[in-house]
Amino acid sequence: MQKRLYFLICCVIYLFFELAWMPAYAQSQAFLRTWNRFRQIPELRHASIGMVVMDASSGKIVFQYQPEVGLAPASCNKVFTAATALDRLGPAFRYQTLLAYSGSIRFHTLEGNLYLLGSGDPTLGSWRYPSTTSRSIWKRWIDALREVGIERIQGDIVGVDHVFPTQTIPGGWVWEDVGNYYGAGCAGLNWHENQFDIALQPGKSVGDAARLVGMRNPPYAASGGEHMQIVNELLTGEAGSGDQAYVFFDLTRPVIFLRGTVPLDAAADFSISASVPDPVLYAAQQFRDTLLQAGIAVEGQSLAAHLHDSIPPVDQLMVLDTVYSPPLNKIIYWFLHRSINLYGEALTLTLAKQMHTPASWESGLDAIHQFCQEIGIDATAVNTVDGSGLSPINRVTAHALATLLYQAQHKPWFADFFEALPVIHHIRMKDGYIAGVRSYAGYIDDKTGKKWVFAFIVNNFTGSSIQVRDAMWNVLDAIQDGHSFSVK
Repeated sequence: MQKRLYFLICCVIYLFFELAWMPAYAQSQAFLRTWNRFRQIPELRHASIGMVVMDASSGKIVFQYQPEVGLAPASCNKVFTAATALDRLGPAFRYQTLLAYSGSIRFHTLEGNLYLLGSGDPTLGSWRYPSTTSRSIWKRWIDALREVGIERIQGDIVGVDHVFPTQTIPGGWVWEDVGNYYGAGCAGLNWHENQFDIALQPGKSVGDAARLVGMRNPPYAASGGEHMQIVNELLTGEAGSGDQAYVFFDLTRPVIFLRGTVPLDAAADFSISASVPDPVLYAAQQFRDTLLQAGIAVEGQSLAAHLHDSIPPVDQLMVLDTVYSPPLNKIIYWFLHRSINLYGEALTLTLAKQMHTPASWESGLDAIHQFCQEIGIDATAVNTVDGSGLSPINRVTAHALATLLYQAQHKPWFADFFEALPVIHHIRMKDGYIAGVRSYAGYIDDKTGKKWVFAFIVNNFTGSSIQVRDAMWNVLDAIQDGHSFSVK
């Protein structure tokens, strides 16, 4: 009798949790069949899933599955950062970087130091905007020096990054990520998105050593010295295996390791991008090299201000030039379109600085969480440690993500936000992908003219990420086909 009662209780509990996700609004049989097929794919046997679909005009939930379960959002976390930045800083916000000097100019010689004073601009030296390319920035700064007659610099080239903390990597990032371009740290002075390129070629056969054939603008190990040592442990992979080459920092030495494989059928211009360990020093080093190439002699070294205490106050320096970044709406466009993690961390720290607090990820994340609460999101539904979503320990709910997208429609900056979302699989949405995580969040116009807001997150899947992606797309296609939901 007790066993039978126990069995009945278990059945009731199972039915409660199985049916708890079911909303009060009707879904078509076609949509439910698609959803059930999705739930049954073997890759999701041990997965956690969250999904919310809202009527874009009313905010009513028409479908939900585990809407309040905290899940790692991967790069869908970027929509929280982007929306908060647009709201708090404004679409027209611009960073500024100063070129300044100390001392005096006598007989075409600067008897002092040259300073690059950053404000956290993640676009400085970026190839994505005509006004920020390394060539355009270096040209205007060399022109500024020549305009005041400087042909020789007795002092140092100093990168100044005091607006942001010296820790360039937020807590919660995985060590395996930080050597690669997508794991580049964020400093008060950034340059070329804090990355450099490494050209590679496969060996003659699978298993042979792959070759390092060149590097573009690699960082130095220290002020002025040799380039950082790079140890190549790459092998040749099967044809069609794709880019499986990764960069690892040595935590105790100025050494970069290359590990993984280069495909046998790699293109002639195959390359990977590595992150720069010290962005501030990198900017100073690159500028010093450029000055020498332009015929301006530099007697001193390249230095990073965070390694030196004797930096004069800004108001004691003579400013030669001010470089303004593109407006924030253009930065947000690339941030969401190309999912640039560096931009997310720069915006998070900028939000902290805008709050008139010492810039830190904690205070920047507080600004994001405060904005979420203002638009009706439960304070405990967004538990994040970075602004980009690269950390696997971030947790947000599908309901929180969908709510932000719904509320964003009523903000004056929504047009910029919407335009910044990429079109993926014919749907305007942000995507996210880290190990074991796939996520999508955005807006769907179905074939009947109805508009829907959705958030869709899968964690802890196994097997092929492509299979999971395609299965998720099938669910989104069913929504786009129309007649999936009837709002009562």
